[in-house]
Amino acid sequence: MHIHFEGLDLAGKSTVCRLFREHARGQWQVRRNALLPDNPVYELADRLRKEGRGEESVGWLYYAALLLDLEQYQPTADDLIQDSTILLRSLAFHTVRGTAGLVDRLERLLDRHPRFDRSFVLVADHQTRLERLAKRRPHNLGPEDFLVRDQPERFYAMERRLIDYATRHFGAVVLDTSGELDAAWLEQVFRHLPGLRRDQASA
Repeated sequence: MHIHFEGLDLAGKSTVCRLFREHARGQWQVRRNALLPDNPVYELADRLRKEGRGEESVGWLYYAALLLDLEQYQPTADDLIQDSTILLRSLAFHTVRGTAGLVDRLERLLDRHPRFDRSFVLVADHQTRLERLAKRRPHNLGPEDFLVRDQPERFYAMERRLIDYATRHFGAVVLDTSGELDAAWLEQVFRHLPGLRRDQASA
């Protein structure tokens, strides 16, 4: 089974993925952004992004990473958690940025991108995101992490685009992670995945 969690920064994706692995039946692997377990183009793009290099040039590099994903991706029988996708995050970012040509190229790949057994988009209110930002360790922060604090209008415009693309093209369910994330909150996910909860499987 392939489960997909999407969302912009500070939406709680890493925590939700960890909770899901702890409480879901099966042995789950997590893939972050790239579909492939090893995508060297993605690794280069991500490093340059964290260094604050040019948004447009890095955006095209992510596009190249996505092409490599789509060329080499093969479905697997393993249970996988997809923590975000290059496609949806890039579309959200560059649609709002208005990067000439790139959004059109990305949209052409929507039909080629593999679908998931279930997709979710995680969102959170502004205060929750600011509280999570304050708890982040400095070495885990990149320039984009401060967008929600410094350019909230741009950030939430991106989130609206992300939700639109994810719900229309991936059938994603939107879940609010505001407040504390724990096993009780995870029940919202399991409602859409009957039979996957670990304690039910052993009953």
